[in-house]
Amino acid sequence: MKNILTSLSSITVLLSIAFFTLFIEINSNPSVVNTSFFSQAITQEPAASEKKHTIGWSVYDSSYEYFESMQNGVLDQAEDLGIDVISHNQNSNALEMVIGSINLIKEGVDALLISPVNPGGMPIIAEFAHDKNIPVIVIDVGTGGADVNAFIVSDNFGGGILAGEYALELIKKYSIPSKNAAILKVEETSQLARLRGVGFGNVLQDAGYQIVSNTTANSLTSEAYEQTKRILETYGDDLAVIFSENDRMALGAAQAINEAGKKGEILVIGFDGEPAAIEAIKRGDMQGTIAQQSYRMGELGVQLANSIFKNEPITYDTPSTKELLMEVYLIDESGNPRM
Repeated sequence: MKNILTSLSSITVLLSIAFFTLFIEINSNPSVVNTSFFSQAITQEPAASEKKHTIGWSVYDSSYEYFESMQNGVLDQAEDLGIDVISHNQNSNALEMVIGSINLIKEGVDALLISPVNPGGMPIIAEFAHDKNIPVIVIDVGTGGADVNAFIVSDNFGGGILAGEYALELIKKYSIPSKNAAILKVEETSQLARLRGVGFGNVLQDAGYQIVSNTTANSLTSEAYEQTKRILETYGDDLAVIFSENDRMALGAAQAINEAGKKGEILVIGFDGEPAAIEAIKRGDMQGTIAQQSYRMGELGVQLANSIFKNEPITYDTPSTKELLMEVYLIDESGNPRM
């Protein structure tokens, strides 16, 4: 864990330097961000007699089912509360995240909600927002140590433990003899999501299993597919389970296992609860996923912004980091939630 934190610190320093350079350029040359390329307005008709608040919403990548669900939560709750939203899609690009978020702030939003593709850029974004008295609420992924008004995050470590306990349950149920397991990891910048693998690994190792592969596949289905093929070349005849720190990678692992003729012999458990993963579970390609409440996280982000607008206090689960923890739950091999 010490090595992981050291690596994260180095990456954060390098990113901060890069983003600070961009920050200076933005302030000296506003035209850098004043383009229609970086943000799209999602308009909702205001009542003629009311002054509406406006939220800027910057999403990690709306093409991901998980973040699409989160965005729907933001938009639906905003509509219910009579709040306008200006939306920006980072498209999984760290530079786009910073430029688009700065652009939202320059447009004069009353609050910024963001699910950052790279938390290393958050200190620059938060400082720019707070200089203009704009509150910042981070939804998932991480804050990069930035001073934010609230951070909504799932219980990632607890979810990993839940996945590990479920894996042991299935291994016993199906009398799988192997004592080997593998983990597919998300990108290094998503340190909180990596706690899922830590929790899973702890449970399996405590039960006498060996983690024979702990490989990064960067949250991508294609990379997970290739990495799983490599794992199977070495351990295909002696592997009980592959745990993926997100569902997109789990789908790639399941594809590789199916092609190797090992479907049902090697368990695949994911994390996120995406619809595509649930369908894969129902087909027998995966055996489970740990579901996050992404829609509810989006809703809560807007509710917190509305509380700030009204000068209402926020109750944090972890006041020192301003975290609000969201519970996760298991979707088992039936494809149904196990609450």
